Amino acid sequence: MSLSSFPPMPPAPSARHPKTKWFVVFTIAAVFALIVLWSVGKGFYHNYRLSSAAVEEFHQELDRGDFVTIYGDATDDFRRAGARGDELKFFEMVHQKMGNSGKMSTQGFHVTWRNGRLFADQVYDTQFVLGQARESFVWIIEQDRPRLESYHIDSPNLR
Repeated sequence: MSLSSFPPMPPAPSARHPKTKWFVVFTIAAVFALIVLWSVGKGFYHNYRLSSAAVEEFHQELDRGDFVTIYGDATDDFRRAGARGDELKFFEMVHQKMGNSGKMSTQGFHVTWRNGRLFADQVYDTQFVLGQARESFVWIIEQDRPRLESYHIDSPNLR
């Protein structure tokens, strides 16, 4: 028998609402983060493939002795760094002392935006016919086209 004429109190609200709210917020944030990471990773991989193909093309031109094409396809900054004749002689000297290019192994890859331009920096250990070398390439990627910004090669054969 009840002494009160009031109806019984409803049960206390469940503590699950705040947990459910945070679960939904966390899930949405995680999905958003995955989308951002996928987008960044996709762009990074795309630029990696572009610049790796450019290295292959560079080596094919170097192997054929097509130094004029390497020089002509490079950026204006590359061409301003030295006289045309000196750059062509440099590529010829590399080809003479190293021979044709062979197996390459990537030692580093980095993509950055600098001064509103997209740069891809690559480092390779390359086995040439006449010896091993470490090559460094810097490409500027403009409209999905890598252009050579700088090239360095280090090998005992070149000293």
